[in-house]
Amino acid sequence: MSAREPSRKAVVTDKSQELIEVEGDLPPETDIPNGGAILIISKDQSYLTHGIHKFPAKFFPELPRYLIQKYSKRGETVLDPMCGSGTTVLEALLHQRRGIGIDIDPMARLITKVKTTPIPYDSLEHAKNILNTQIKRFDIASDYNPSIPEFHYRDNWFRSYVLRELGIIGQCIDKLQEHNQISHLVDIRDFFHVIMSSIIRDVSNADPHCTRTVIRKKVKKKILPGDTLEKFSQQLIHQIGEMNQLVNILSEFEHYPVNLPSTTAIDTGLDDDSIDLAVTSPPYINAVDYPRTHQLEMYWLGFLGDGPLSKLKRTYIGTETVYKYEYENVKQLGISKLDSLLERIYERDPRRSYIVFKFFNDMEQQLSEILRVLKPGGRYCITIGNNIIRGIPINSHDILTEIAKERVGFSIERRFFSRLIRHFIKIPRQERMPGEWVLIFRK
Repeated sequence: MSAREPSRKAVVTDKSQELIEVEGDLPPETDIPNGGAILIISKDQSYLTHGIHKFPAKFFPELPRYLIQKYSKRGETVLDPMCGSGTTVLEALLHQRRGIGIDIDPMARLITKVKTTPIPYDSLEHAKNILNTQIKRFDIASDYNPSIPEFHYRDNWFRSYVLRELGIIGQCIDKLQEHNQISHLVDIRDFFHVIMSSIIRDVSNADPHCTRTVIRKKVKKKILPGDTLEKFSQQLIHQIGEMNQLVNILSEFEHYPVNLPSTTAIDTGLDDDSIDLAVTSPPYINAVDYPRTHQLEMYWLGFLGDGPLSKLKRTYIGTETVYKYEYENVKQLGISKLDSLLERIYERDPRRSYIVFKFFNDMEQQLSEILRVLKPGGRYCITIGNNIIRGIPINSHDILTEIAKERVGFSIERRFFSRLIRHFIKIPRQERMPGEWVLIFRK
């Protein structure tokens, strides 16, 4: 991997905590004081395939890069059990680790697979030329009507000509299977599907900056006939270039294929004592509704079928989709600092109280699973933000630390605060987090 010179600013000490501010990479030899704080000004959010698709609450690469280099060695195995769009897994690949990524979200799995699967430039260019020829042929046939998926309020989300153009793109990607001379066909089709998916929010009528997929009257988007095909073409050219850079970098050293098992964070299916390091950023309580954020993309890619969105949402850690019978009575975990909060929230909103309970109950199971698969001495690095639920602060980092130490069996090696300076999505001011806690647990 090409060397990058980190630019580290002077350490600033204030009354509350020590702050280390860095532009770019944080050197792995840096020891962040326990209880201290860092501010990483990211330069690599779109580096190589990191920027192939927007994803809410995404890791900036420099943080997992630092953790991977500090707490693991080349050839060792790094797991992200809630890998999201695959930032940690890609960084493990780039640093000659054996990366494993698990996520229950189908969009997350596809994006992670695509951004960590090197595809030769010549194969991509050949397939791109065939694809573009097909798209132009169908586009100029004014009487041609491609197959378009059916889903709720489809014609409200998209203008008629956008539907047609997306339909042509999707159908031409599928038709590539008829061309036997294309090598790496499965990987290339997945790559093209992710490129298509990456423009769907932009060409829809939805607010491109809102966490949830919504149409706002005050947001007037100018999308003209032909814009969808042009955006796809531009994004395709750009990301083929980024993929080519990834392939060239990986050709410089021995690297290991990424493993993306179809399991869950609570039941990974991995062997006991098989993982050297785990790094993740779990979903926050009541923060990002991932299925709803990507619902338009998942409809177009066929991930939702005819089933309701709520059926998928119930399977997520941190889900808000719960049944009424589940919160008829206040639920508790036997943790004093959490149980008192659950009672206070229950008085204001029984449903939210249960959602908080379920999150920490799921996370306890998840922590136990990672303890099982980690090698003795291995670390689990969790980045977690705190929440305010019905006006009541939830210090998730304190509660998770107690669960990990007192109930699961980890030791806590270090905790530090990572300040945030950028957001892909607009979040109401009262819900914005100044940063996240990084918890370093050790087996």
